[in-house]
Amino acid sequence: MSDELVHRGPTALYSDSDAGWAEPGVGVPITPTSPLERPVAALRRYKWLALAVVLLAIGGGVAATRFVTPQYEVRAAILISSDSPMEDRSGPIRSSGLLSSDDWTQLLKSGSVTDAVVRRLRLYLRPADYAHDNVLFSDFALAEQFVPGQYELVVDQTNKRWSLVALSGGNAVDAGTQADSVGRRQGFRWLPPAWLFNSTGTRKVRFTVSTPREVSARLVTRLGTQRQAESNFLRLTLQDANPQLAAAILNTWAREYVSVAASLKRRKLVDFTGTLEDQLRTAKTGLDAAEIQLSSFRVNTITQPSEGGPIAAGVQETRDPVIKNYFDKKIEYDDIKHDVGLLQSLVAAGRDSIPNEALQQVRAVATSAPVSLDLRAAMTELRTAEGNLATARVGYTDEHPVVKNLAGQVKTLKRDRIPQLARALLAVLRARASDDSVRIAGASTNLQQIPQRTIEEERLRRLRDIASTLYTNLQNRYSEAQLAEASASPDVRVLDSAVAPLLPTKNTTPGLILISVVAGLAAALGLVIVLDKVDPRLRYLSQVSSDLGLSVAGTIPAFPKGGMRAPSTENTFQLIESFRSLRMHVMQGIEHGSVAVAVSSPSPGEGKSLISANLAMSFAEAGFRTILVDGDTRRGALQEMFDIPQSPGLTDFLAGAATLSQAIRPTTQDSLQVMPCGTRMSRSPELLTTSQLPRLVAELRQLFEVVIVDTPPLAAGTDGYSLAASTGALLLVLRVGQTQRRMAAEKLRLVERLPIAVLGAVLNGVQLHGEYSYYSYLPDYEAHDEPTASPLVRSSS
Repeated sequence: MSDELVHRGPTALYSDSDAGWAEPGVGVPITPTSPLERPVAALRRYKWLALAVVLLAIGGGVAATRFVTPQYEVRAAILISSDSPMEDRSGPIRSSGLLSSDDWTQLLKSGSVTDAVVRRLRLYLRPADYAHDNVLFSDFALAEQFVPGQYELVVDQTNKRWSLVALSGGNAVDAGTQADSVGRRQGFRWLPPAWLFNSTGTRKVRFTVSTPREVSARLVTRLGTQRQAESNFLRLTLQDANPQLAAAILNTWAREYVSVAASLKRRKLVDFTGTLEDQLRTAKTGLDAAEIQLSSFRVNTITQPSEGGPIAAGVQETRDPVIKNYFDKKIEYDDIKHDVGLLQSLVAAGRDSIPNEALQQVRAVATSAPVSLDLRAAMTELRTAEGNLATARVGYTDEHPVVKNLAGQVKTLKRDRIPQLARALLAVLRARASDDSVRIAGASTNLQQIPQRTIEEERLRRLRDIASTLYTNLQNRYSEAQLAEASASPDVRVLDSAVAPLLPTKNTTPGLILISVVAGLAAALGLVIVLDKVDPRLRYLSQVSSDLGLSVAGTIPAFPKGGMRAPSTENTFQLIESFRSLRMHVMQGIEHGSVAVAVSSPSPGEGKSLISANLAMSFAEAGFRTILVDGDTRRGALQEMFDIPQSPGLTDFLAGAATLSQAIRPTTQDSLQVMPCGTRMSRSPELLTTSQLPRLVAELRQLFEVVIVDTPPLAAGTDGYSLAASTGALLLVLRVGQTQRRMAAEKLRLVERLPIAVLGAVLNGVQLHGEYSYYSYLPDYEAHDEPTASPLVRSSS
């Protein structure tokens, strides 16, 4: 087919370039394409809308960054020391550690620490214009009783006066001159700087005063703590928009924490020293009484006559193991009887609880018997729980879970555990007393000859020695406690102080912009997919088979916007090959006789006349005697395309006003003739429904090998259906991006009821990209005329 096919009138009728390609001439159902091809095609189609959505999202993200403040994180570390050596010593009284492992963190967040931090840094005060007005509050302080709220200081700089207004009521609560303290009635201690009154006019300063506990509660939520099990390191983190303020808060917090820990330890050491002092005083009294008893006994017996024994009393007797064992048992028996009597009185008097101090007077408590060990452990646990309870009540109220837990633990030990163990020890002592009395009675038979004064002196001496040993031990512990109290150092110290960072630790600006970009892309993609789903027009190959039930007979590429007269050899080649493939499909679709086919479209403007004209030209180029009939008797324009008269034509022949030879016009192509639409008349639709039309088509099929009828759009009326029924075959032209799928489907339902064979759909105006790129033709593979070779010149020999 020559270039004349596309150089003439068709370029003026074809101006759409927003379409794609489909495989021409296949005539089979379309297989599904890649899942990404359709979204990519939709993005390409709505690229400017998608770009606008992304830019709008980025603009929103940039605007949102103006309301986000970068956060700076500061870090500090605190070293928590283990128990001091004094607390690891054994003895009648042992002190417990200051706090348990978990309570160190609770102490850090207690009100006694946080309130001091808030007051020291004046965090309870917040000027409305912090950058400009904060310097005015350098000397601001609070009394023990104050009124929190929002205030405004109105400064009359001309008259050197001021007034303090409570914004909640709008009334002035205080007023004064430059030399007066501001807010005395409200509990404020504040003397504004003198330079505030140096100017003239009026200046207003707004600020908010909150309670330290309220600010502490908010501050605790921003503090991060981390301490691993069995670790002595407590790591602290704090975030704030002001890095210098964050570092100041954390360092002040750590120092107050160390100060409170030292105060608690000092208080506990004082209590422990007081307990030892009471114990030492009691032991001293017992030792003095034992020494007085021994001295009095010796004074009273020194003038008495000798007992006549061979051995001096109190000297040689103790060297005999038998006598020594007897004395040991006798003293142990007396001690047990003393302890039994004391325990009986304590158990009887203390039904609810037994004081630790009273139990410490029982000598059996200090022995190594299992019950005694359990009782001492319970007493130590009680002292620890009471110390922890006193410490917890410094920072928490009695309703706090920690205080309630410790109080319950103290109550259980006092009322249940210790009395139960005391009764168990009493039972053990009673059994031992009974057993020792039997043994002493048996041994006394062998010691009848020992003088009574010797026995008594030895007993008094043993009591004196025991009291002396107890007093010495307590004296040593008391001296150690006094030394520890005098040189008490806290169990915690600041290991690493906080330093203000130069760069923000948490800057959400890049993240917000990134999120806005991602959100914009997602929104754009979602919008594009939704628009693509609701688009009623024909866009994709799969819609031809799924929505319309047609195969693709051919595809016609879009004409370039500059027309085919522009130097575009590749486009010309693609157009020529597409019509060749369509011609082949039509020839294969009609099995016998000459080719007669109608070319129509669902709606106007879809390029059916262009397809009809170029298809007829393609058949003519192939050597087939072809006639092109313009069946669009209402708006036919083939006469303009081929530059021939409009009448006489089809309507004139059907009306009997012209013969067949008069209605047919020759063209520049020898094998192609055209029958124009003829004279336009109102009864042309009726003429197309007469029996004259089928006879005309039959006669044309005898005269020509190919009969192509360009019909009106199917939506224009019955004209297109009549012409298609007369030929028996139909090619349906669909413009990609323009044809309404539902319209085309409805028109095809009527075609199914008529004796019309639909040869397939011709997709018009497709582009060589996306899913249509697989249906283009190889470039640089067109056919050319080979120039005639020159005659060979033979050399003479």
